[in-house]
Amino acid sequence: MHPLIKYVLQRVALALLVVWVGITITFILSRLMPFNAAELFISRMLAQGHSLTGEEIENMKKQILELYGLDKPIIVQYAIFLRNYMITGEMGPSFAFFPSNVKDIIGKALPWSITLLLLASVISWLVGNGLGVVAALTKHRKISSVLENIAIAFQPIPFAVLALSFLIFYLLVLKLPIPGAAFVSITSPFEMFIYMLRRASFPLLVLVLFGWFGGFVGMKAIALKMREEDFIVYAFLQGASTRSIRFMIFRNSILPQFTTLVLGISRVFVGSLLVEYIFNYPGIGYILQSAIANADYNLMLGILFFATVATAVAALILDLVYPLIDPRIRYPGQG
Repeated sequence: MHPLIKYVLQRVALALLVVWVGITITFILSRLMPFNAAELFISRMLAQGHSLTGEEIENMKKQILELYGLDKPIIVQYAIFLRNYMITGEMGPSFAFFPSNVKDIIGKALPWSITLLLLASVISWLVGNGLGVVAALTKHRKISSVLENIAIAFQPIPFAVLALSFLIFYLLVLKLPIPGAAFVSITSPFEMFIYMLRRASFPLLVLVLFGWFGGFVGMKAIALKMREEDFIVYAFLQGASTRSIRFMIFRNSILPQFTTLVLGISRVFVGSLLVEYIFNYPGIGYILQSAIANADYNLMLGILFFATVATAVAALILDLVYPLIDPRIRYPGQG
């Protein structure tokens, strides 16, 4: 077998192993929760004033457990879970949004999270790394110092505090209402995309303002270290132009940051639970919060399955494309 084919097959097998381990851990954790869907549903009915006898409660609990397959032994539940998720793709009904299917719910929420988090990841990455390389290579030290002080001052602030501060500003200063979290269906794809952009504008601003700090600090540190590398010093002594040297520094410094971008993009499949909940944004994170609150095993497992697959695929893509973007890395069998 050709070394390159063997390398690709090994990486694919490793990705499948990561998916299996990830969803197995998720399955175990979901079954260790201190409450289940049946108990939660019945307790809510009782809290709303419904009068149920002990026999009715037991019958209802039995029916709910049968519906979700929770009445079977744990090993049987796990076997069914693996078959459904790894082979058939059937994720079953949701408890929080019954009788909707888990795949349908995720399918509705995913475009919203992709719109928000894909833009946030790319813009934060571009802004952070762009400012980082400028701060490292600029001759104006005051600019570099100001940018670094801003990043150092804001980076330790917890994201929840920053998001809530912006929410207060949005509500009390701008006096703008927060739209509901219902999914809006618009026939025209273009009009739907524009609506999503408008709906995502404020949480997007919060994510970008919070997200560029890490890229900036990392890029500046890498670029400053790269500036002292032997091949950069040699190019300078050979009389290379300032523009060429800066491009060499930028190209070699951006490679480690590429990993951050790809893994960051994979987060769109799990959403941003905190920002989507705070801003009532109907993405994956928002429905994940509903799933946790309602002990909705199926919906939780479906979302985390997609998140695990996305992370494994992102890591696989990095393994396969790194030799294409970094000349120092070779595929097996290459000279």
